[in-house]
Amino acid sequence: MKAYINKIAHNIEQGETILDFVRRIESIDAIPTMCQDDRLENFGSCRVCSVDVAREKDGPVKTVASCHTPIFDGAYIYHNTDKIKRLRKNVVELILSDYPSDKVFPEEGKRPTEFQKTIAQIGIPNIRYPQGENHLKIERDNSHPYIKSDLSQCINCFRCIRACEEIQGEMILGMSGRGFATSIIKGFDTNFDLSACVSCGACVQTCPTEALSDKFETKTLIPDETIRTTCTYCGVGCQLDVSVINGEIKGIQSPVTAEVNQGHTCLKGRFAFQFYNHPDRLTDPLIKRDGKFEVATWDEAYDFITEKLLKVRNEYGVDAIGSISSSRATNEENYLMQKMTRVALNTNNIDGCARVCHAPTAYGMQQAFGTGAATNSINDIGSTDCIFLFGANPTEAHPVTGAKIKQLFMQGVTSIVVDPVITKLARLAKYHLQLRPGTNVALLNMMAHYIIKEECVNNEFIQKYTEYYKDFKDHVLDLNMDDLEELTGVSKQLVREAALAYAKSNNAMEFHGLGVTEHFQGSKTVMLLSNLAMMTGNIGRPGVGLNPLRGQNNVQGAADMGVQPHQGAGYLDINDRDIQKYYADKYGIPKMPEKEGLKIPEMLEAAISGKFKALWIMGEDTLMTDPNTNHIRKAMEELDILIVQELFMSATAEIADVVLPASSYFEKNGTFTNGERRVQRVNKVTEPIGNSKSDGQIIIDMMYRLGYEQPTGKLYNAAKILEEIADVIPFMKGITWEGLGKNGLQWPVLEDGSDTKIIHKNGSFKRGKGKFHHFDFEETPELVEHRKKYPFILTTARQLEHYNAGTMTRRTDNQDISPMDYLEINPLDAADKDINADDRVRIFSDRGSVEIPVKLTYLVKPGVVRTTFHQPEIFINMITGNVGDEYTLTPEYKVVAVDFERI
Repeated sequence: MKAYINKIAHNIEQGETILDFVRRIESIDAIPTMCQDDRLENFGSCRVCSVDVAREKDGPVKTVASCHTPIFDGAYIYHNTDKIKRLRKNVVELILSDYPSDKVFPEEGKRPTEFQKTIAQIGIPNIRYPQGENHLKIERDNSHPYIKSDLSQCINCFRCIRACEEIQGEMILGMSGRGFATSIIKGFDTNFDLSACVSCGACVQTCPTEALSDKFETKTLIPDETIRTTCTYCGVGCQLDVSVINGEIKGIQSPVTAEVNQGHTCLKGRFAFQFYNHPDRLTDPLIKRDGKFEVATWDEAYDFITEKLLKVRNEYGVDAIGSISSSRATNEENYLMQKMTRVALNTNNIDGCARVCHAPTAYGMQQAFGTGAATNSINDIGSTDCIFLFGANPTEAHPVTGAKIKQLFMQGVTSIVVDPVITKLARLAKYHLQLRPGTNVALLNMMAHYIIKEECVNNEFIQKYTEYYKDFKDHVLDLNMDDLEELTGVSKQLVREAALAYAKSNNAMEFHGLGVTEHFQGSKTVMLLSNLAMMTGNIGRPGVGLNPLRGQNNVQGAADMGVQPHQGAGYLDINDRDIQKYYADKYGIPKMPEKEGLKIPEMLEAAISGKFKALWIMGEDTLMTDPNTNHIRKAMEELDILIVQELFMSATAEIADVVLPASSYFEKNGTFTNGERRVQRVNKVTEPIGNSKSDGQIIIDMMYRLGYEQPTGKLYNAAKILEEIADVIPFMKGITWEGLGKNGLQWPVLEDGSDTKIIHKNGSFKRGKGKFHHFDFEETPELVEHRKKYPFILTTARQLEHYNAGTMTRRTDNQDISPMDYLEINPLDAADKDINADDRVRIFSDRGSVEIPVKLTYLVKPGVVRTTFHQPEIFINMITGNVGDEYTLTPEYKVVAVDFERI
């Protein structure tokens, strides 16, 4: 099919509007726009994009808005005639009659806004209309820490309203009034700070004027350079465009060409960057002498560490030393950390928070499928008929993915949420299964029971591609649904309806988070989720699969790199003699350590018993983020040396013997791997602060001190180290620094550089056939041992504004938006204990107690309380326990037996 621009024929592409067609053929500036944004539904309100269209050559023309008019075969487009130019100029003239005259041109030293560019393109008309009186009197709103409004510059294009609705799904902005009195309102006509705005900044980025802006004036900055990098805050892996002036970060925008986030990001990615040069940053190595830290040179610090480590190794053996790596660090740095531990320190005692939070995902999916990573891409949600969200709250913890899921929920896709809390998405879901924390296995057995009983299984898929189904089937059909209903606290009829809705959907896509993994039966839950996908055939094609929402930015990558005591880089079993030889050959050493290493809880227990003497921690605040703080402190006090690499003086750094100042992600190159297996570049934006060094450089320096010469050289070079990684890890064989481009690649990456959007296609499981498992529900020892004395269940969660221990976000204006952790209590429970809103309580367990302010809410059921863990003033892990997942020891943060009392 063809259409004509000024009588010249061009091919049409399916789904194009006239605007798309003309821009593709000519240029992005061929037709001016004001209300149009490629990320939004076309609106057609401003008419600046008007063109003349005829159905035949020299035929009669009709003036239409090109942004929302589909192109058609045989169309003749005239987009730049004198008539059209006059029409556009008249539209601008009407707008300028109600627009500040001093904002028509860009201010000196500022980049022009979209509207100013449009004015320049169309030409400034003579204003023949009387100037408006109402619009210009609107007061500026500077109430929000980040977002500012000056609605005298609003041109009523509705883009901010549509972005708030169509991208973020919040509907905070609206239009009020008529004529000249028309204006944008926030919430119920309040200011930004008092509204329910989630501070994502989508409205600011889309606004074509400075009616909406941010405190950094990001849209109108004229940067020396704009550098694209990957966000450090969660497993979504948003791409960011960072504006740099005189070597300093001045603002961040979200690139519309990013495959992961398509021009959107949350307040952390967009605004929370000021931590990088905060006065609290560590700038020099510190050695503790006589109980006090003293500034040291790098050589002094390295000499001190080397002497202590060699002394421990000589006196106690190599297995008295261990390290904890970081999911905040790059793939290259995690790879180097595990390599130094294994090759230079000669031990497999390497662990990290990838195991602390998501090891049950990797273990469970490896048992079921052979591979422990997401089966699909996030963008597959556009192909699904059903979202099954289990133990995850992505609008808080993975905001960009959460916003995409929320859009689908609002559009009516079949939606199932399993969560003990009424989250934002649970409110919107068709089925919310509000179970008692810790009963995931029981609930999944109920779902499987009804799917099998109602004959909604995919027998063809089961027979061709799986094994051990009959054992699983016999087991779940034999279960008593009344008993499980009582255990979970969820109506068996509701479970049945949700299960059948999942099974009967053409494409059903599962997402899960820490509400699955951080449990005593976490790995078993993941295997049962895998069962549901296999028994219904929801695996190996678009819009289906199992898709873990990884917590930190590089949880997936840290695990891929071998940051675990039982598997090396690429998940190869370090207990296998052939694998040991494989690594030894790759690393150029005679032999690898043969003994499986210790996990963090095992290292701590060994320290208390006197068998473990040296611990090196990179980028983890273990004392604050791991469970049972007093137990951890006791273990760390028994060490001969504790080394911490950090950005700030964290709680763990305070008790260290040596603190090494590390560079932030803005100050180095590398890669992160997001939750959909996408390896993306982290590009250096600015120089390291003070005398800090990248984690990678610190490790390489110490490798040489410990007698191992890193083949890539003495300087940390991310591209060269990535080349080594690709040589060692089979599923990353085709990855190169240049080949990653701007949007990265999803592993497995073949030698020719082609990547993999979906794994296990056509039943091709890595382990051969998918394996069914079956388990009974087993009560966590936490409740078996402590429930009588501590009758309430504490479950922990994340907050949108903060990131884990909050060492970075607490040093930004995010802290002003959310300055406190709260304990959420059901009002019925509060009334029984004479507790009122805004009271403080003492919450206590068998391990200790903390004081915390209260929020009364019906979002939690009676008998359940919830809090976040971002503020060191609260230190909620003083009361969490040592129970972990049976297979991986991932801590059970989601079920803690507690009680509380009013202070």
